[in-house]
Amino acid sequence: MRKRIAAVAFAALLTAAPAAEADIFAAVEVAAPARTDLDIALINVNTGARVALPAAVNTTANELHPSITPNGRRLVFERRDPAAGTVRIVLADLVTGQAADLFNGFEAASDPPRSPAISADGLKVATGGAFEIDPSAGATGAPGSVPRIVLTDVSTFPAGPYARSTYRPGFFFPNSGGGQTADPFFSGNNLAFRETRGGSPRGGVVLGIRPVINYGRLTSGSVSFAHPTVASPGGVQTLLFDRRPMSDGGATLPGDIVFAPVPAQPRSLEDASPVRLPAIVSSPQDESRPTFTSDGRYVVFVRHADGRDRLFAWDSQTQTLVNANGVDLGRIDVRDLGNVSVYTKTIFDTSRITGNGTVTFDPTIRTGVGILVQKVVGKRKLFGRTVPKLKLVGRVPLGTFAKGKGKVRWDLRVDGKRLKPGRYQVTVRAVTKKLAVRDFGRPRIIRVR
Repeated sequence: MRKRIAAVAFAALLTAAPAAEADIFAAVEVAAPARTDLDIALINVNTGARVALPAAVNTTANELHPSITPNGRRLVFERRDPAAGTVRIVLADLVTGQAADLFNGFEAASDPPRSPAISADGLKVATGGAFEIDPSAGATGAPGSVPRIVLTDVSTFPAGPYARSTYRPGFFFPNSGGGQTADPFFSGNNLAFRETRGGSPRGGVVLGIRPVINYGRLTSGSVSFAHPTVASPGGVQTLLFDRRPMSDGGATLPGDIVFAPVPAQPRSLEDASPVRLPAIVSSPQDESRPTFTSDGRYVVFVRHADGRDRLFAWDSQTQTLVNANGVDLGRIDVRDLGNVSVYTKTIFDTSRITGNGTVTFDPTIRTGVGILVQKVVGKRKLFGRTVPKLKLVGRVPLGTFAKGKGKVRWDLRVDGKRLKPGRYQVTVRAVTKKLAVRDFGRPRIIRVR
């Protein structure tokens, strides 16, 4: 591989994360009811409840690789119809129910798009597809192959035609073996995506600047990386993705979720060693399709076990699963073809716990409220920074509260026992009647003497 242009610093160009938010809503593939195809569902990850989608979204074809805007209004996805041999990229407005194809039949047949992603403002859609063959990019006059992402301007939706441009990250392969790009993800003005060469199942992840053709790239000869996503948990810009070892015989092995801090110089990403997330996320089972919430606090992912996909959310601040049993997506196994895309709704605007046990909060809806109490038993590294190492003490219900401000005096007891001297992380929780966690407030460290 040869570079066309020297890379420059780009970490400062990435968009800063907004404040913490949840309920978490995820667009994800599910088993179609009473059929054998795939549908897209919009699921409250915390409770498992489904949000109704317009009739234009799901058909008897396979709907997959959804991407949704942070306000939950626009959804783009791929529709594959094996019987007709077609691939379509469809954009839907979840409020009006309007939907439109972003590529006409000739465009989709001649240069098939795949794995769409929508920008945060809902005005651009990125799609992967085949590498370009470029005679000027080869060695000794032979043509080379160039990765690319197609960008479609959807500001005129639902009316077309739609204007397009192409992003090329600034590297190429000095032969015409070709390849594919997939899993694009908008990070402010920049793009992360996956690339694979030729027919190889091993993919690398790329984080590049638009419109400048600079990039960071991470590959491996023994594993496949896919589904990159970018956020700033704890203020550290981080690239999160899944990693799947490949056996010599090409068999699929269990994947896990890993991350790499975004360096100041993009080319140094090539030297990064991906770090595995804790075992509560990256278990001995198969995990894939991670995504951050916009604030970087939560990681939403899919675990495949016993022939079924299940959807989970992990809170990096309490280091617990929001939904310990996950949400059953059905007897499917989507992995590299699929995607998880999320948006959030605020339950707590603020919350606070003082050392004497005064708990204050302001829920945006009527909700059950409680606290999660964890003892600080040391330190650990997470997402490139030092955080408390935590041990569960217990959970304390505080009651049901109306929208507005709430205040409770907690007696520093859990299950009737007063806390022993030490440091504790205490986090306000919003819960349903069935004790499903809808939101965590900001954790606070208190000292009990």
